[in-house]
Amino acid sequence: MKLLKKDFKHETKIKPENADDLWNLKSILSVGDIVGARTLRTLQASDKGEKKPVYLKLKVEKVSFDEEGVHLRVHGKIIAGPDDIQFGYHSILVDINTIISVEKAWRSTDILRLNDSLKCRGSKVLICVMDDRRADFALASDVKIVNKASISAKSAGKLYGGESPSVYYDEVIAYLSENMELCDKIIVAGPGFTRDNLYSAVKDAALKAKIALEVSSVTGKTGINEVIKRGGLERVMKESRISSETAKVESFLTDIAKDSKLVTYGRSHVIDAVGCGAVSLVLVSDKLMRDNDIEKMIDEQKKQKGEVMIINTTHEAGEKLHALGGVAAFLRFRM
Repeated sequence: MKLLKKDFKHETKIKPENADDLWNLKSILSVGDIVGARTLRTLQASDKGEKKPVYLKLKVEKVSFDEEGVHLRVHGKIIAGPDDIQFGYHSILVDINTIISVEKAWRSTDILRLNDSLKCRGSKVLICVMDDRRADFALASDVKIVNKASISAKSAGKLYGGESPSVYYDEVIAYLSENMELCDKIIVAGPGFTRDNLYSAVKDAALKAKIALEVSSVTGKTGINEVIKRGGLERVMKESRISSETAKVESFLTDIAKDSKLVTYGRSHVIDAVGCGAVSLVLVSDKLMRDNDIEKMIDEQKKQKGEVMIINTTHEAGEKLHALGGVAAFLRFRM
């Protein structure tokens, strides 16, 4: 994401550069904000519904993705635009590289989310976890993991009148080839020797150069999460947001399991710890970013030069934190 103009008291101009930026922008925008952008609008005097490109400003009432999940739709009442267009309600479609202006009462949590978005590199990794019967695919980016597809071997082999394992490998390789342009790297992981056999079967040099082999004991969503926990994603995608978030949450859970006195969790416990200046790092679920008490806690943590990390609930580590109340802390000293 690019910040083209930074003026939190008046107008801030933002340019999303990839799908993750659109995802983060949705989290930043809220009801009542003023958003401006170039769009198409029907002319006032047109009987045929003729439209022209214009610059409009809307007072936001709803922010959502379209059915394909590609365009960010900002819907609201038009408050500024040319005189020759029909006023009323309108939806601005925000795509990658669409420049928008934002006027809002910026909360500290909004600024925190914006600053995190500016650090996102937009890297993507296609993860394939497979054994000799099934291959599962997911696309991991800086902030989320999307399950994409599954391929099953038709049978155990020719002995039972079914397909050869090579047919299964060919299908998996074909899927990787078809999607290799969507990602920067590909991870192939799984139990046993299946991943190695698949790698040996890859003939395309460009595809083979993108593949990194990692370890997982199972397939499916559990196997994908295992690859991330083992650091496989971090090794191929440096500075990955998901990797760093997962590492922090897993470190916290390990300390809890050891009954460490240098971690705490739960709204009241963390707020009290921050108030005492005892917290070095706060982990906050993205679902709590509009919570007034949590925002005050974050402001206090920032005043004390402490760190705050937003943990997205779009992956397993974020779901775990949210299940614990959505807020946790690493302490500087025992309380």
